[in-house]
Amino acid sequence: MQSAIVDAPVVFGGTFDPIHIGHIEAAKSVSTLLGNVTVRMMLAGNPRLRKAAPEKIEHRWQMLQIACADVEKLVPDDTEMHDTRATVTVETIEKLGGDRHKPVIWVLGDDAAVNIANWIRYETIRQKASLLILKRANVCLEKVSRDFELVDAPLELAFEAGRIYIYRDSVLDISATKIRNKISQNESVARWLHPGVLAYIIDTHLYQT
Repeated sequence: MQSAIVDAPVVFGGTFDPIHIGHIEAAKSVSTLLGNVTVRMMLAGNPRLRKAAPEKIEHRWQMLQIACADVEKLVPDDTEMHDTRATVTVETIEKLGGDRHKPVIWVLGDDAAVNIANWIRYETIRQKASLLILKRANVCLEKVSRDFELVDAPLELAFEAGRIYIYRDSVLDISATKIRNKISQNESVARWLHPGVLAYIIDTHLYQT
């Protein structure tokens, strides 16, 4: 059973602006939950639904590489970063070869999952991916739970698209927005960032204005 999980791409996507320990710890939990699989840390280039423009992608990519360098099962993924258009999740899923019987396992927080019905080609996503939802904001997931088949075991996500597993253990509630705001106000954020990421931010003067 675990070999099927290993064969299924497991994607933890985000703008990682900046990547913080909440991202890393959540992704490590996903890896363990699915049998110590490799998790692709997918850098979103130009998210369609994000209100504010993210930091330059080259900086976010460098920080992602730094944060994942000493975590064996987390691998930075640049699949989306070279496309100048708005990021379209279903196109990424198709690039990764997702189909009904070998779905991509897409990891996202419950705060993002509530809006998934607004994503482009939502019906196609259900045909080519399964979802692993992390509890962050304790929002209502009734809509997505109706549209996807709710399963009791995370390993079941690998065998057919259109399934959903909700990881009930809360993940660290750390906000990249809060981190950026604190940096701009010259407040300490060391407890939320990998030391190498913090050093990179300081050296390149990110989020200073």
